[in-house]
Amino acid sequence: MQYVSPLQEYEPKDWAGLTTKTHLGAIYQVKPQDATDLVTLLYKANYGTNFGIFLRRFSPLRLKTDDDFRWRLQGSSKKNIPLTSCMVNGSAISSASKVGLNRARFTLIFPEMYFSDTNIIVGHKNSVYPIHIVSVPEPYGAGLWAYECELFHGDPTAFIPYEELVAGKKFSREWSIVEQTLSKKGGTPTYSSPFSMKNNFSMIRMQDTRPGNMIKRPVAFSWPVIDEAGKTQVMTTWMQYADWEFEQQFQDMRHKLLNFATTNRQSDGTFAQKGDSGFEIQQGAGLEQQIESSNVVFFNDYELDIEWLTEHLMDASDNARDGSHGDQRMVAMRTGMWGALQFHKSIKNYTQLYTPIRNTDMLYKKGDGWGFHENFVEYWGPDGSRITVIVDPTYDDKERNKIMHPSGKGVAKSYEYQILNVSRVGGEDNIRLVYQEDMEDIMGYQKGLRDPYTANLAKNHDISSSVDGYTIHRAFIGGSMVKDPTRCLTLRPNILA
Repeated sequence: MQYVSPLQEYEPKDWAGLTTKTHLGAIYQVKPQDATDLVTLLYKANYGTNFGIFLRRFSPLRLKTDDDFRWRLQGSSKKNIPLTSCMVNGSAISSASKVGLNRARFTLIFPEMYFSDTNIIVGHKNSVYPIHIVSVPEPYGAGLWAYECELFHGDPTAFIPYEELVAGKKFSREWSIVEQTLSKKGGTPTYSSPFSMKNNFSMIRMQDTRPGNMIKRPVAFSWPVIDEAGKTQVMTTWMQYADWEFEQQFQDMRHKLLNFATTNRQSDGTFAQKGDSGFEIQQGAGLEQQIESSNVVFFNDYELDIEWLTEHLMDASDNARDGSHGDQRMVAMRTGMWGALQFHKSIKNYTQLYTPIRNTDMLYKKGDGWGFHENFVEYWGPDGSRITVIVDPTYDDKERNKIMHPSGKGVAKSYEYQILNVSRVGGEDNIRLVYQEDMEDIMGYQKGLRDPYTANLAKNHDISSSVDGYTIHRAFIGGSMVKDPTRCLTLRPNILA
């Protein structure tokens, strides 16, 4: 930040590492000559609701060790199978073919042995052209299966048009039909094997060394910090400021790690990067990488269509129900402040299509006048989906997000929407933070000749270093898990494509 106002006397200076009293002189804070000693923190770290706080609403997973953590997903046994080809008498059909005419049999080639004899299967025009599989499927080249079939129809002049049997057309099973007298067999069930998902822990660490003569050194400014009880504490020493800044930056790193980390695991399962100790550095996939592996959709940079949003939401939900909120899908939509405004305007315009906005609840008394409050932050879709908007300040962070929106209003990331289906999968929350037990919040300090934690520095006390100062250490071991990423969706403006 270089220039804020014509009233600004000098530019703020940034530095990293060891801070001495010389630094305080360099930033004009040794001699208190200010008309007011209250500094408004322009670099405000905690400038909104941290998304990590939202995630703590869901049960975290705590594991005994820092080994890879795995979870299993069970695929649905109900699915569509794409057709590879259709043949009659050993030859591929053409646009002039009338497949199934006069009950002539034909062969469908599929990439899986999913259907069985006696099955009725249907394509895109379900009941119009029901197909009966008349024999057990047989292998047909590498990874393909051949099914002998007939058109299951009462009219011998009926046939299946060519365009309904081209490669890529999807087919699904209806039922297994058999004769009512002395039938010999029925259709067989299909199974979908569970598959494993794997992620790994990441460890971040920070440290700061402070000279002994900086422990109680007052500075020319003071600043308010709100504690956990909601009370305002005024900080007046460099040590207090350093502690506050250190913790804010550490929490910011932790938040970014859980959300935006990309795994550095190689295809063979190993990690190539090494640390100073000679051991490998492991970084697991954050929420964003896990979610984007399944569903990413791009939209117009300048508007959000609510009906379009609803359709994509229904596709991603796939009839999954929360189980704890009746018949509703509980969905969190994470975005930036400009995205929240765009969503608000889109909802307002959408509702005006059928209901004029004349709600007196938006009016409130303010002194001798009136105020008007409108802020659409929730949407119930026609399928029972309930979307709650969460504004995440990291989406508006200009340090991390460097691409500006074409409108000139905020960064492009602020207009991105991350839809998180927070329903339960297999009795567990779909999105969870994962910690190594008792290692999620590590903090300690190395005492030198002087440190702020000894009651009386003038008397004898234990020291671990001859240096006149002390070092604070901070670490975190953890990760995140999206149990079923197909239930989540990222809506991204085109400029970020």
